[in-house]
Amino acid sequence: MSDEQAGYPGAPPGWYADPAGGPGQRWWDGYAWNEAVITPATPPAPPSGLPHAPPHVPPNAPWIAAQARLVSAATSQLVANELGMVQIASVAVAIPSIHYAVDFFVQQAQAAQFHAIGDNFRVMWHAAQNNQPVPSFNETTSLSWLTGLFVLFALVSVVLACVWQHRAASAARALGLPARHSPGWGVGSWFVPVVNLFMPYQAIRDCLPAGHPTRKIVLAWWLILMGAWTTALSAQIAIYFSRPVALAFGIPSLLFAAGLLATAPRMVASIAAEHRAMVEGVARPNPVTV
Repeated sequence: MSDEQAGYPGAPPGWYADPAGGPGQRWWDGYAWNEAVITPATPPAPPSGLPHAPPHVPPNAPWIAAQARLVSAATSQLVANELGMVQIASVAVAIPSIHYAVDFFVQQAQAAQFHAIGDNFRVMWHAAQNNQPVPSFNETTSLSWLTGLFVLFALVSVVLACVWQHRAASAARALGLPARHSPGWGVGSWFVPVVNLFMPYQAIRDCLPAGHPTRKIVLAWWLILMGAWTTALSAQIAIYFSRPVALAFGIPSLLFAAGLLATAPRMVASIAAEHRAMVEGVARPNPVTV
């Protein structure tokens, strides 16, 4: 079965040859076999409410085993997709820590230039408030290229981290772990204001079973990430007006960045290890194909 069919882990919904070996077809809902069947003499109909659907499916029905093999094959593939990018994801989730550190050193190295830019903004604001001609402004810092380069690296890392999160969440759902949000919504929540303050954490946390010790690592990573983002943003604003204030925010952001570097890759590796252990306990050989 292909895992590239319209987002389904297996084949898209439809009537397929009965995996039990009967002469008819059985309904596949995109995730599992249904008890609805049709014979060559029976016209296709929706699977729900069919008069010929058996009221009770014996627990030892042959197609139950076929379903288990299909689900196992699809789950194994989803976990394999996640494991295939663990190394690159571990690097991607660590890039923001480097970005925050670079921002700190650039701000301190170019503090005088940033302060001059802030003075120009104040002059422009005063002129606009008093109906005076607004002076032209075209000031840049000499290390702005370095900041721009790391912004580009950060954007690439965000894309890779989102791909990893979607694969990890899809694998967790296939493994039967309950989640508050779908894999797609978990990734999309990063880009929704206010929601992105808590929902991405919930989505990644739910990649692990309840009570799993790695959930503490996920929580620590999230709190450190929020701390790094808050202090780095405050330092970036303060550097235009006061170097001491920017330094007061910048040093904590540097410490938070070190914390991200220590926790983010560990989180990715721990989730992957748990999923590998879980799928090895349920995977079965010779998967059925549709």
